[in-house]
Amino acid sequence: MKKIYSLAFALVALLAITSCKNEIDDVFDQPSAERISAELQKTKEVLTSAKNGWCLEFFGKRDLGGYNILLKFDANNNVTAASELTEDVNETATSHYALTQSKGAILSFDTYNSIYHKFAAPVPDNDGMMGEVEYRIMRVTNDSIFLTGKKHETPVVMVRMDEKKSWANYLTEVHEVEKVMVNKWSLYTNGKDVQRGRGNNHTLTLVNTKDGAHSEVLMPYIIKPDGMHFYKTYNINGKDLTGFSYPATTGGKYTEMKDKTVTLEEFILPLTEQITENQWFVDPSQCKGLPKQCLNQMPRVMQGVEEVIGAVWLGKDKDGAFGIGFKSSRYIAYLHLNYQAVSDTAIKFAFARTYSGDGKFYFNNGYAFLAFAFAGTYDKKWQFVTKEWSISADNVKRPTVLTLTDKDNSANVIVLKATAVEYPFGD
Repeated sequence: MKKIYSLAFALVALLAITSCKNEIDDVFDQPSAERISAELQKTKEVLTSAKNGWCLEFFGKRDLGGYNILLKFDANNNVTAASELTEDVNETATSHYALTQSKGAILSFDTYNSIYHKFAAPVPDNDGMMGEVEYRIMRVTNDSIFLTGKKHETPVVMVRMDEKKSWANYLTEVHEVEKVMVNKWSLYTNGKDVQRGRGNNHTLTLVNTKDGAHSEVLMPYIIKPDGMHFYKTYNINGKDLTGFSYPATTGGKYTEMKDKTVTLEEFILPLTEQITENQWFVDPSQCKGLPKQCLNQMPRVMQGVEEVIGAVWLGKDKDGAFGIGFKSSRYIAYLHLNYQAVSDTAIKFAFARTYSGDGKFYFNNGYAFLAFAFAGTYDKKWQFVTKEWSISADNVKRPTVLTLTDKDNSANVIVLKATAVEYPFGD
């Protein structure tokens, strides 16, 4: 009897397996290799069908915002790239791409491209802009290709370019919008909620209030010809923000893409606040007088500690304390300064005698000359004093260079730049 049951059970199981196999064969009427090949071929047809190429709306590292990368793919696996980061809107670079399979379709930029790899190449200390050389293809439509970085898993999208607009014209429009809309500071207005928005590297930071708590929200954005588009929708004090439209409805005021009751307005921050609220890099080659004397000591000081200074700046440390920051070899430290705004264009500095990081160690080993440059004097010996500086800018609305001039001796000058001055004392 047991044998009869066993034979019956085996027969039922065999019929079930045969039935399942037939169902599987019905669903997948091609071998897996052929299905994958067909999927890659279809993806390639869409990629190469865009006569004017695609705009990769690139987002990588969140605090660096988003940028336009224009890409055109041909049937011979060549890809031509352009981007808004090049000064010449006509500049392009061509390299090789590949479509492969690895748990799904993969788009690879597998040879060096001087334009594209500015976004994907790491730098010595970190992952750079966290761009990718390999993207997983998540979804393909006729007008959009949705990708996710294989390494960092950042979702991005490629959008088919308008065939009627040249790449040069598109990038020119992007540059024009950026020149007008992008500011270090703006006024954000949502009904009675008016606050300053802080801009930096294609990001806008606003304060969100919830249940009595305040938190800063960093919102990366990309500039398009029609305005500023956020990476995703952000809710700030009950309002959903997707971006702000260009051109301005009135001089310097921009409305939210969907909610026209919300606006962003350009705001010129007094220079005394610009110098304490942003990061400014010291350029020793442009300094004069006593500050120059102090900074000239640093090559000797670096030899003494057997380190190299990568940059020196004015700014705030991670705890919000203002001072002179520097990167010495792989260490970051601060010598803190007290400050007092005398007017919109004049400020007083005094050495606070406090530090962060290994600031005290460096101070005791000669880096005190950095503090003397801003708040010191020399009369037979070095002394710290409270020193007043007048501030001028190359462009008050969007400064790239600030010049500090000693109120009591105009021969003493410090020059600060918005962009990094690397290895200011040599390497």
